[in-house]
Amino acid sequence: MSDYRDSIHCRIDPEQLSRPDGGDPVQEISVIMTDDHQSGPFRDRCWLPPAIVTLTPHDARRVALELFRLAKEAERIGEER
Repeated sequence: MSDYRDSIHCRIDPEQLSRPDGGDPVQEISVIMTDDHQSGPFRDRCWLPPAIVTLTPHDARRVALELFRLAKEAERIGEER
């Protein structure tokens, strides 16, 4: 089952700086997906609370690269039609 969101925001919160096991500091990146249930074509659907995940810089790069790869693939598919 899929949940669809209206928007996605990314933030860096200085309070989320950690130093795992006394090593180098790691600044996490927050990814927040929200619903705008009062506007748009899907106004009658069930509203979902915000979904939040924090990513390390390494994981954020992996997600960004995957999104970039999928965007290129989507453009290629669009050009074929």
